[in-house]
Amino acid sequence: MYTDIRKDHPQIKKATKWLFTRQNKEGSWDSRWGIYFIYGTWTAVLGLLAVNIGSDHPAIIRAKNWLTRIQNADGGWGESCRSDIAKKYVALKKSTLTHTAWALDALITISDKETPTIRKGINFLINEADIKERDNAYPVGQGLGGQFYIHYHSYQYVWPLITLVKYNKKFKHK
Repeated sequence: MYTDIRKDHPQIKKATKWLFTRQNKEGSWDSRWGIYFIYGTWTAVLGLLAVNIGSDHPAIIRAKNWLTRIQNADGGWGESCRSDIAKKYVALKKSTLTHTAWALDALITISDKETPTIRKGINFLINEADIKERDNAYPVGQGLGGQFYIHYHSYQYVWPLITLVKYNKKFKHK
């Protein structure tokens, strides 16, 4: 915890209520920093779980189901920059390490046990880790939606590493 604010503080309650009202019907959240629905869902889920919203809460279950539905056949996740323009999830034709790490981090945080979805995602991260940067340089951040997108060069290394460590701690060393 990075603050001494109690989890039942009025501002925490206000923030969780705001998140609940902004969840999309299919279970995702949008965002204005990362691309777009995967990033928004990841951050909303981690925030809600951090303030003791249970993994059995309907909003968390909808998010988990949505992330599971949009997993690609290769085990990863990938989202097009067009999602923010379309205002709906637009799949990328290929998975990215960063989108996969974000989706997995949310699912790992939600889940009490390893699921086939999580296992497939972990396999994707491990199998694709040696892909050259030029082959995995799709932007995952937005500077000005619809016009300017950002490829953070470290994201494809940092986020998968953090996710793999979290996975290992939660499911492999109990």
